[in-house]
Amino acid sequence: MIAYRICERNDGKLHTLFHALNGTRELPMNEWLTADIKEVCDGSRKTSKMYTSGFHVLRDIDDCRKFVKKFRRERDLVLVECEVTGIRDKAHSTSNVLVTDRMKLTKVVEKLHFT
Repeated sequence: MIAYRICERNDGKLHTLFHALNGTRELPMNEWLTADIKEVCDGSRKTSKMYTSGFHVLRDIDDCRKFVKKFRRERDLVLVECEVTGIRDKAHSTSNVLVTDRMKLTKVVEKLHFT
């Protein structure tokens, strides 16, 4: 299945937005990556929700373009197309975010803008 995610671009390389994978935030292109699957939580102590971790993706390219507006700190963010397997809903998300066990980044579609 094709999905989309937001990555940070740094020195021409793609990086995760927050959590590292195998000790690095750098994500290679055209290589299958397997998420570190475990129970994690989102949010503050008052609002935290447990869920099974994985790579965060969006099914719809326009949802990905809208999602970037949630970020506050200016940085070089790009929309990336990826192939995914083992996809599931992130039930407590207020957006259409999905979680996937495996992904392969296939191409950078465009630079994303905050405004």
